Amino acid sequence: MIFWHPKGGLMRKLMEDWMREEYLKRGYSLVITPHVARRQLGKSAGTTATNAENMFSVMELDDAEYRMKPMNCPFHILIYKDSLRSYRDLPVRLGEMGTVYRYERSGVMHGLLRVRGFTQDDAHIFCTPAQIEDEVVGCIDFAVAVLNTFGFDKFQVELST
Repeated sequence: MIFWHPKGGLMRKLMEDWMREEYLKRGYSLVITPHVARRQLGKSAGTTATNAENMFSVMELDDAEYRMKPMNCPFHILIYKDSLRSYRDLPVRLGEMGTVYRYERSGVMHGLLRVRGFTQDDAHIFCTPAQIEDEVVGCIDFAVAVLNTFGFDKFQVELST
C-alpha cells in the first residue's frame, strides 16, 4: 500500500481537487462509496467469481460476511438504482476518486505498477443506446484533456468493447 509523504500528499490533493472540478464541469455527479461492503454485493455484480483470487479474504462481522472493495462498479450501480428514473434523466454520470483493494501476489508486485491498495479516477455512465456515441466521445475528450494537462502528449490507447 502507498504512503503519501507531505509533499506527495499535497500534490495528490491538488490533482484530485482538479479532477473533481473537471468531473463537475463535464456533468458528472460526485459520489463516495465505502471501502468495505457485504460480500453479497460482489456476488450480485458477478465480480467475486471472476476475480476471487485477486481479492482480500472475507471478514466475518456480526451477522454477515464483508470484503474490502476491489472495484467501484457495484457501488455506482447501487447508487444509480437507488431511485426510479426516466429515460429523460439520462445520461447519469457518476464520478469518484475511489480507493480499491486488490490482493496482488507478492511475485507479481513491482513498484507502483502492481499494488494492493490504490485510488483511481473511476466513473460510470448510465445512458440510452442513442447516447452511447456522444458519451464515448466525451470520455475520450476527457481522457485526452487529463493526459494533456499533466504533460502527456504522446500516448497509445486501446479500446475494449
